Amino acid sequence: MRLSSLLNLGLIAAGAAASARTLRRRHAWEQSNRRAYIVLDYDDALSVSTRAGMPLGGFLHEAHHHGATHVSLPELTLNRLLRTGRLATVAPAGLPPAREGARPVYLASAEPELIAYVAAELETRLPASGAHVVAGAPAPTLAVYGDLPTLAEMGLGFESGAAAEALGAGLGLAPRPVSFAWPEARLVERTLAQAAGLGARLVAFDGDLILGHEMHLDTTVQNLLRFGLTFAYFCETRHQKGDWFVAKRLAAHGQVVLSHYFTPAAMVPEDFHSAAHHWGMLARSRGIRLCYVNVFRRIHATDPLECLHYLEHIKGDLEGQGLSLDGAPPRPLPAPDRREQALIALAPAGAAAQAASEVLGLPDTLALGVTALAAAGAAALPYLDRPRGHLEESYPPSYAPKLLALAGAAAAPAAAVLGGDLAAAVFIQGGTAASLAALTTGRDYQMRIEEYRSLNLDLVLPLAAVLWRDVESPRWKWLSLAALGAAWFGLRRVQVDVLDALDKDLPAGHTHHLSAAQRVVGDAIIALGPRPARKWSGLGLAGMAAAHVLRQNGHRHAALAASLVAAAAQALTLAAFRQPERPLAQTLPSVARSWGGWGGAAMVADIAAAVVRHLSAERVEYE
Repeated sequence: MRLSSLLNLGLIAAGAAASARTLRRRHAWEQSNRRAYIVLDYDDALSVSTRAGMPLGGFLHEAHHHGATHVSLPELTLNRLLRTGRLATVAPAGLPPAREGARPVYLASAEPELIAYVAAELETRLPASGAHVVAGAPAPTLAVYGDLPTLAEMGLGFESGAAAEALGAGLGLAPRPVSFAWPEARLVERTLAQAAGLGARLVAFDGDLILGHEMHLDTTVQNLLRFGLTFAYFCETRHQKGDWFVAKRLAAHGQVVLSHYFTPAAMVPEDFHSAAHHWGMLARSRGIRLCYVNVFRRIHATDPLECLHYLEHIKGDLEGQGLSLDGAPPRPLPAPDRREQALIALAPAGAAAQAASEVLGLPDTLALGVTALAAAGAAALPYLDRPRGHLEESYPPSYAPKLLALAGAAAAPAAAVLGGDLAAAVFIQGGTAASLAALTTGRDYQMRIEEYRSLNLDLVLPLAAVLWRDVESPRWKWLSLAALGAAWFGLRRVQVDVLDALDKDLPAGHTHHLSAAQRVVGDAIIALGPRPARKWSGLGLAGMAAAHVLRQNGHRHAALAASLVAAAAQALTLAAFRQPERPLAQTLPSVARSWGGWGGAAMVADIAAAVVRHLSAERVEYE
């Protein structure tokens, strides 16, 4: 083995060793990240209790008994009260305008306490509205001045009676503040203070905007911190405007919980059995810890109280994952500091230098220079990753870990496959996988605030490296590279991350309740289908062995195909380690089983081929 190759392997070993401390810290955090929440939507609870003919408090008590930990608490607005019929616009006879030349809007209700509360809130939040309770009206009536649609969108705090009913049923509260036009800092502060005053510790903002977006997000963050409110970050289904900035600031204080809810479209193919399994998969593989539950209403819904069984199934699936519906959330997981990152970066530097040497066929003297440059550049990169301007000081960037992780993921498969040595390939892949997992460790990555960006380069570049080296005809080499480039451009246009899509887990048990045949089919799809692709990662070693044997026997085209399969499978191996929200204890066994099975077969095949070649050579010599 050349000196440059030995040095590259040494860099990979040093980077992997430096990753160990970070990965031990991450594993300990993953073991403590066991707190889960099941939040029932308040409007759905109201609908179920209405159709079931039972008091809301009684239903909430049953929901708590069947697994719900919290209920959402919508913020009051005039829009909501008008829509639900608790307020109605009226034109009382004989009531003159209270202001000269101004025409009030009259809103009546059968609830005197509600009218008094709304009048007080509007008077405090917007004194210009002139909100007051009309004296002498035949029914409790509120008078306001101004444009009703403008007033109707404003948040007015939370109903203490509904909060008391939920708390009395044993449920926690997850207030849902609304966003509205011109959210002044004092209004943001008042809403969040009222949420905390009810005893809430979670906040799940309503709609597509975070309250305070965009000019008062600092006020939102400061008050969430001040009142100890944990932010429900819906990182997949509902990217609310401003959520990334809030999550980025709160993650350092441990006040972010990864959350999810199923959109109406997502619930169509599900029923409560399969949806419960889906929740379990999201908790196991996507790091979701807050399940915001909407009940099945029309499709797959037979009885309103069937939702209690749904909650029970979710609870059972979460607890089956080792999660707990009580207890404390984990402390924030720190990211590797610059010194740790610089040492970890030696692994992708070694992989990149080795890949460049193999692809370009560099002599050892030039290869040594490439190794030195790669090591120096990678080690310096974390120290260059500094905030530029006031915005990045408040929301620190994470460019260096992403670049280093991408460099390792794109280079290691090429270095492993083009080297042709199975033992060295395992070493390169293992060391780079450790560094990739360490570089994407930290509160921002575990909370999916920062995410690895592949741009599909970690799949395309290894394939391009194989084509560049192993296609002998210049014409076919450039045609194949052009076709690969066109495919990459197409993937960029449609915004598809191929390896990420293939690495996604399937929810086990999605057909188990239907029939024995469908259970068998579902299990076969999970076991033999492409997802999750990490179970096929060992094909990289098998492809390398096959390419070696085929090349030795003169089958150049078949060897090229085997090498391409090997490069793609090696890329799949590393893709398994760029999902920081998935625990290492789940990723490692799956990859190890695949490597053990396919890698063992590859080793046996390689040895058998060597024995056959040796015997054939002896026979020729004898003859």
